[in-house]
Amino acid sequence: MQQPLFAQPGSGQISGQLITQDKVPVAFATVMLANTNYNATSDTTGSFTLSAPAGQYTIVVSKVGLKRIERSIVITAGRNTELKNLVLLPDGDLGEVVVRGKNEVRQINEQGFAVNAIDLKTVYGLNRDLNQVLNTTTGIRIREEGGLGSNFNFSLNGFSGNQVKFFLDGIPIDNFGSSLTLNNFPANAAERIEVYKGVLPVSLGTDALGGAVNIVSRRNPNYLDASYSFGSFNTHRVALNGAYTNAKTGFTVRANTFFNYSDNKYRVLVPIKNLATSNFGPDQWVRRYHDDYQSATMQLEAGVTNKPFADRLLIGLIASGNDKDVQTGVVMERVFGAITSHTRTLIPTVKYKKKDLWLNGLDLNLYAAYNMTRFTLIDTTAREYNWLGQFKVNPASSTSSVGGERSRTRNQNKDHEGLLTANLTYRIDGQQTLALNYVGTNFHRSSYDPENPDAIGNRFPSDLAKNALGLAWNLDIHNKFTTSVFGKFFAMKAVGYQQVDAFTAQERYEATTFNYSNPGYGLATAYFLHPTIQVKGSYEHAYRMPEGSEIFGDGVFVVYSVGLKPEKSDNINLGAHYATPAEKDHRITAETGLIYRLTKDFIRLDQSVSGAQRQNQNRGKVRTTGIEAELAYYFKKRLFVSVNGTYQSIIDKQEFEQSSGFTGGVTRNITYNFRLPNLPYLFGNANVGLNLPTQPNRVLTLAYNMNYVEKYYLVFAELGESAFNQRYIIPTQVAHNLSAAYSLANGKYNLALECRNFTDNLLYDSYRLQKPGRSFSVKFRYFISN
Repeated sequence: MQQPLFAQPGSGQISGQLITQDKVPVAFATVMLANTNYNATSDTTGSFTLSAPAGQYTIVVSKVGLKRIERSIVITAGRNTELKNLVLLPDGDLGEVVVRGKNEVRQINEQGFAVNAIDLKTVYGLNRDLNQVLNTTTGIRIREEGGLGSNFNFSLNGFSGNQVKFFLDGIPIDNFGSSLTLNNFPANAAERIEVYKGVLPVSLGTDALGGAVNIVSRRNPNYLDASYSFGSFNTHRVALNGAYTNAKTGFTVRANTFFNYSDNKYRVLVPIKNLATSNFGPDQWVRRYHDDYQSATMQLEAGVTNKPFADRLLIGLIASGNDKDVQTGVVMERVFGAITSHTRTLIPTVKYKKKDLWLNGLDLNLYAAYNMTRFTLIDTTAREYNWLGQFKVNPASSTSSVGGERSRTRNQNKDHEGLLTANLTYRIDGQQTLALNYVGTNFHRSSYDPENPDAIGNRFPSDLAKNALGLAWNLDIHNKFTTSVFGKFFAMKAVGYQQVDAFTAQERYEATTFNYSNPGYGLATAYFLHPTIQVKGSYEHAYRMPEGSEIFGDGVFVVYSVGLKPEKSDNINLGAHYATPAEKDHRITAETGLIYRLTKDFIRLDQSVSGAQRQNQNRGKVRTTGIEAELAYYFKKRLFVSVNGTYQSIIDKQEFEQSSGFTGGVTRNITYNFRLPNLPYLFGNANVGLNLPTQPNRVLTLAYNMNYVEKYYLVFAELGESAFNQRYIIPTQVAHNLSAAYSLANGKYNLALECRNFTDNLLYDSYRLQKPGRSFSVKFRYFISN
C-alpha cells in the first residue's frame, strides 16, 4: 500500500526494491513495520514506498514461497531512507522462519469487531468447499438439506438466511445466483474468509442484521492452481484458477472457474408410502434416485494494475449456471421423482481502485455490476412417487391440464439487479482514518408461467430498490488501543401487489408500494491489557431490509409476502483473546465471546412441516444470548489441536400479539419465553492436524475433525407431549471426518484423500432431512506461482 510522502509533520519515508536471487523483481510482496499498522505492497517492478512517524522500527518483508526478511531501521523526520540489498530467497523450510510481524489474518482478528479470519492456505490441498471450512468455526452452524448442491441454512449466533450477508472481496454476492454459493465454491479459489459476528464495519456497507462472511480472493500476481476430485455418489469437482501480470505494462488477467457434479444417490432411512392406501409403512433403507446436480461458474477479469490513473482497473464477467433435480419437499415423507430446476446467471463487472486519489491519504474503491439471472422450475409430470420409485397417476391431472407432482408449472423468474458499491477512506494522520461507504441495489423481477398464464405474478412485475450509507471514524493508538465509531442509514422502496376488497364482489389485486428508512449506529473497540491478552467489545443498533426473494418468494416453494417489515436488532459482543508469542515452539491461543441480541420483527420462514410451501413472516421479538469459546495448541508447524463450542439461547420475547380475524384484539402469545424451534443451541468441533516432512520439499499432512450437535426440536418443545414425538426431534449428531494429504516439490503437486462421516452415523438437519452417510473422495492438485 503506497503511503504519501511525509504525510504528517514529524514523519519520514523509506523506500526500496525487492528482487529474487536471480534479480527478478518481486511484485505484490507485503512490507510492514512490525507491531504497527504501517504497511505497503511492492509494485510490479518490486518497488515500494512507506511513510511513518520518525522512530526506530523493525521492517518485515514477506511473500508466500519466499523467506521473510526482518531488519531494524530508523525513520528520520523529513527524510527518505533507501533500503538496499533486499533479496528474497526461496523458502525451503517454512517451519523454521521466525515470525514477529503481524500478518493480515492476525491484524483482522485483533480489530475491535467480533471477527474470525480463517487462513485458507492450510486447506488448499484438501477436498473442501467453503461451507465445510466454516462449519468448524465458533458460532456457525450450516444445515444442508442433502448432498452436493442442496439448499442450506447458514446460521451465525442464531441469525440465519438473509440476516447474514455474504461478500466476495467486500462486494455483496447475495443475488449472484444459486451456482455461486458457499457449498460449491472451492476453498483453493480464495485466500481467506473473514467472519464478522453481530457488528459490521462500514467497509462492508450493507444492511446485515447478525453478521457477515467476506471471501477474500487470491492475490498472487502470477499463478496457476488446477485441481480435480472425485468421490462417492459419482461426485466430480474441477477447479482452475490463475492470474497473469506483466511486470512492465501492468496488464493483468485473472480467472476463476469451477465445475461440480453429483448423482447424490446416497442411502436414506425413510418410511415407505403405500400409494394405494396413502399409509406409511416402517422405515427402510433406500437410495435417493432423483437428485442429480451440476453447476459451473467462470469468472474472468482483465485490465491494468499499478498505473498513475489506477492502482487497479479490471473489467470482468461472471457466467454461471446449475441444473438441479428436486427429490424432496420440506420433509422426507414428501418425495418427488421428476421436478427439476435450472438457473442461469450473467454478470458484467467493473473494479476500480486508486490510492491518494485527489490528495494524499484519500483512497477510493469502486465496484459496479449488473446481475441477470433466470430461474426456471419445471413440474409437468402428473404423478405421485414414493421412495421406492413407484408412482401413481395424479387424479387431478387426468381431467385437466393443471396438476403435476405439486402443482403443474414451468414458472420462470427473470431477475435483473444493478449493484454499485463505493468506499472512500481518508487517513487523517498515523492514528486516525475516516471511511465513507455507499451500497445501492435496484432489483427487478418479471415472472411468467405458460402453464398458468393468468397467474397474478405474471401481471405484476416486482421491484425493490435499496440504499445503504455509512460513515466511520477509526482510531488506532500504537496498535494497542483501537476503536471505530460509525453511523449508517438504510432506505428501501418495494413495488409489488396485494389483494384488496377480499370476500366481496370487488375482490381484486392492485399494485402497491411501501417505503422504509432507518438509521443505524454503533462502535467497536479493543485494548491489549498485555502483549498476550486482548479484550474487545462492540455494539450496533442494526437494521436489515427484506430481500426481494423474501418479499416476492420464488413463485413455487416460497410464497409472496407483501408488507414484510425490516428487522431491527441491538447487538452486543464482549470478548477476550490470549495468545503466546508466535515465535515460540509451543504456542497456545484461547478465545471466548459473549453475545446478546434483541431482535424485533424477526423475519423467518414459517415453521409448518406440512405441505411443500412456506412464507416469510415477521416474528415479533426474539432475544438471543450465548457464549462461545475456542482453545488451540500449536507445536511449531508440526502439530495443531483445537476444540471449540457454542451455546446460544434463542427465546421468543413477544408477550402479546395482535390476533387475526374479524374481531381483532390483543392476545397473549402462547409461545412467550419459549425457545425458538428448529435452531441448534449447543454445538462444537474438535480438530487435530499433523504435518510430517518425509523428504526435503515433501510433506504428509494428517487431519481429524469431529463435529457435534446437541438434540433439538422442530416445534416448540414446551407445548406438550406431541412435541416429543420422534418426528419432531433432531437427535444428537456426531460426525467424524478424516483426511490425508501429500505434498511434493514445495506444494507443486498434491494428492489428498478424505473420508467424511467415517462412522456412517445418521445425520439430519432442517426438518429431519437426512444428509449423506459415509463418503470418500480423492483430490489431485497442481500449483505453480512466481
